[in-house]
Amino acid sequence: MSISLGLQGPCVIARLTGDFDFGSAAEVRDRVTKALDLTQPPMLVIDMQAVAVCDSSGLSVLVYLHKAVTASGGRLLLSGLNGRCKHLFAITALDKFFDIRSTAELAIAELNEEGNPPPFTG
Repeated sequence: MSISLGLQGPCVIARLTGDFDFGSAAEVRDRVTKALDLTQPPMLVIDMQAVAVCDSSGLSVLVYLHKAVTASGGRLLLSGLNGRCKHLFAITALDKFFDIRSTAELAIAELNEEGNPPPFTG
C-alpha cells in the first residue's frame, strides 16, 4: 500500500494505491489521523481510485476516520471507488453511510467551496 498525503486549500487529500487490507490498515489510520491536524475543522478526501482490494480492516479504518472527522466538525468524502470496492460498499450498505464522489477533483472542489465561504459583504 502506498499512501500519498497532500494539502489543497482547506482539504487533506489521501491517495491510496494497492491493497487496503489488514496489512496496511493501521498505517493508513495512523498517517491520515496525523494529517487531520493540518486543517480545522478537518476536511478530508480519501481517493481510492487505485485501490485494488479493500477488506473489512480497510472498511473499519474508513469508519474510524469518518467518526474522527465528523466529531471534530469536519467532513470526509471518498472518491474513485472502482468496481470491486464499489460492490463491497454496496453489499455492506456503506455506500449510504459515506459521501462518495466519482473523482477526487469533484470531492476536493466541493470541500474547497465549503471551506472558503464567500466574503462578508454587509
